[in-house]
Amino acid sequence: MDTRHNSIAHETDTGDVRAIGITGLVLAVAIAIILLLVYGIFQYLLHHPIVIAPANPMADTTRQQFPSQPRIEEHPDVELRHLHSREDTILSTYGWIDKKSGVVRIPIDRAIELQLERGFPVRREAAKK
Repeated sequence: MDTRHNSIAHETDTGDVRAIGITGLVLAVAIAIILLLVYGIFQYLLHHPIVIAPANPMADTTRQQFPSQPRIEEHPDVELRHLHSREDTILSTYGWIDKKSGVVRIPIDRAIELQLERGFPVRREAAKK
């Protein structure tokens, strides 16, 4: 058997050029129709916005609204330092708690000294032993 070919060419009996051309033309027409359809849908939606739910009455944007407490802090380190400063001031100074009833605040060191002088309350069962 001779496996050599004397001429270089393509196979003419396996491909139908007409069917391939028609398939390409049908695909091109289908793509054009789909593009026109999508363009038409976009134009329709552009001029007819879809409204499914009514507007939220809570979404009043005319005034600034703050979320409920606790809020996210913008500068937590600064705010924490201010808090500690206020607490230290309260713990180390004299001041009125309720001026009408005569309740005052004393520094924590002085309160500890007074409590040590007066003694702490003892339960009755512990006192009997």
